[in-house]
Amino acid sequence: MASCLTNRQVARWVTPDSAADPRPQLRPEDFVRADGGTLYSLSKEGRGTAGPLVTALTVAVVESAEELAARSAGGRLATPLLGVLDEAANVCRWRELPNLYSHYGSRGIVLMTCMRSWSQGVEVWGESGMRKLWSASNVKVYGGVSEEAFLESLSKLIGDYDRLSSSTSYGRGQRTVSQQLHRVRILDVADLGALPKGRAVVFASGSRPTLIRTVPWMAGPHAADVQASIAAHDPQAERTLREAHEELAVVEAAVEVEEAS
Repeated sequence: MASCLTNRQVARWVTPDSAADPRPQLRPEDFVRADGGTLYSLSKEGRGTAGPLVTALTVAVVESAEELAARSAGGRLATPLLGVLDEAANVCRWRELPNLYSHYGSRGIVLMTCMRSWSQGVEVWGESGMRKLWSASNVKVYGGVSEEAFLESLSKLIGDYDRLSSSTSYGRGQRTVSQQLHRVRILDVADLGALPKGRAVVFASGSRPTLIRTVPWMAGPHAADVQASIAAHDPQAERTLREAHEELAVVEAAVEVEEAS
């Protein structure tokens, strides 16, 4: 549908004259200079997606932020820009992303890439590109997939612990107790694959992997605002809110069981 824009006459027809057109326009260079602006990039998945246009828009904004950072003190943005690339492998297939990840961090441009699985990222960036993206990330969060090879690598990163075991033997009327240290995996593949809802493992640079308890939006400080937005815009508002409360009940029940044990 966008192929017609290669025709210069058509491109001129749809390109507004900033001096005469009263409609609001998004200018990436102005947007990144503004204080506190938020840009939501949305697109559905599959055929008919606007993903390529979303990607182009995202790249334009981030590149404008990079140019502003290069002219700023210390080569960094005074106010960091956070780019949340949700469902990046589906709606923001930015080919150069793995090569730019660490560079943008040094510019004060913080990118957060969310994917459903490792293989989903491999489909877009290849195995080497996905590894580059993973290694360049300062914080990595795992919340539950069923990919054995990926889980095995996470299990190795989490590491082992020393378990002290004792054995008792009898001979010639004497009782002998011996103790041994055994290296045991902290979380094996099965443990990671069965990670319950409300739990995640965080890998942060310079720190040991940490098992955390997540906070659903319905238990967070902005729950009332989110519920009001759902009620105002979601055609299935009652069902959505009911499912959210059921999810919260499941998480709270799991926490109670854990604390009781």
